[in-house]
Amino acid sequence: MPDFDTLQPEEQRNILLAIVSTHCPGAVTEGNTLYYESQGLRVTLEFGKAYHRENHFTAQLIFILNHDWFDENMVEACSSLGNTIEQALKMCAAEFSENVLKSVLDGLSHPGSATITAEIIHQKYLFHVPDKQLVLRRGKGKQINPWEIVKDKIPEYLGTKRVYWIKLFSADMGDKQICEATVNGMFCHDLTDLLYQEVFSRKDHEISIHKLFMLLIQDESTYQPCPFTKQNVGDLAFLALDKMTDITDETSKQKAFQEIVNFSPDYSIAVELVAFLPEIMAQEIVNYRDSDSLIPVFDYGNPEFQLKKTQVRSYGYMTDAVQQYLKKYNPSREELFHILRISGKFETMSRAMQDSNIKIEDLRLSQLVYFVNQNYHVW
Repeated sequence: MPDFDTLQPEEQRNILLAIVSTHCPGAVTEGNTLYYESQGLRVTLEFGKAYHRENHFTAQLIFILNHDWFDENMVEACSSLGNTIEQALKMCAAEFSENVLKSVLDGLSHPGSATITAEIIHQKYLFHVPDKQLVLRRGKGKQINPWEIVKDKIPEYLGTKRVYWIKLFSADMGDKQICEATVNGMFCHDLTDLLYQEVFSRKDHEISIHKLFMLLIQDESTYQPCPFTKQNVGDLAFLALDKMTDITDETSKQKAFQEIVNFSPDYSIAVELVAFLPEIMAQEIVNYRDSDSLIPVFDYGNPEFQLKKTQVRSYGYMTDAVQQYLKKYNPSREELFHILRISGKFETMSRAMQDSNIKIEDLRLSQLVYFVNQNYHVW
């Protein structure tokens, strides 16, 4: 293969598609997209990065999966080593096909006979679990199924979306352990801790890598289409953040919050904009370890319900919006502080940082509590 970096984008795309289509058969090539007609799945391909080190090449491919049932695109990055750039790219495509694509296609074609039930504020949602879990295994260490480790906790992370994709990664490298659990791309601390507990319980610490990717699809009997999109929430979040940068005292705070309520089309979204955005901004700026949980309190009563962030779809949408807002507008230090000062968690961290014995990365803050009335609905 010619020097990949010297080729035009169109030539690079054609080479990548040729490599990927070899490992991902059954698709029709449309532009830079592979289309699986029977499942209605589109896979768009992007070239991530590549570099040469110590006679080896490292390459990364980014796969963007789109389906009518997905509320947002599923993005998966695969990186691999090879003696040549072509070999590295082929390894990326093979890993994606073997672990992710097969799981997605199988999940869309055969949702599974087993089911689990998620409950959100007295509402129940039924999800199909694939009959088989496809686990990518490497190394000579103990072989496990990561799903068996976390499956009892997974219902707590499922909400009202049609599809949830679960990614579980566990690596014991002998002297180093790496674990990660995500639900629809959102990192889940408590699920990740369960994977770490399993790894640390081993005594031999032989090299062992496990990666699982699976779809959980909601049954038609409980599914309700959401009245808003990710773009809707993102646009509202930008407007709300602009209002929050003007907050300097209690009077301007109440004025900003009322304006957010006025331009929000729905009470629930308005409450979540006010409650979530300052906390998400604090997380992005300080990067502390946060809790997976949210606690809505009805009519200033006693806490009765606990939700996970993955169950409240706007939380993920707003997280993406905050990241985009920071990149696009690069707000000043003063503007950021106007938002951060209305974050309860940032105030807690500010007090903690005055203690020289406390490290921010070691802080784990409690669940986010926010107040709602009986009109609040979780989507």
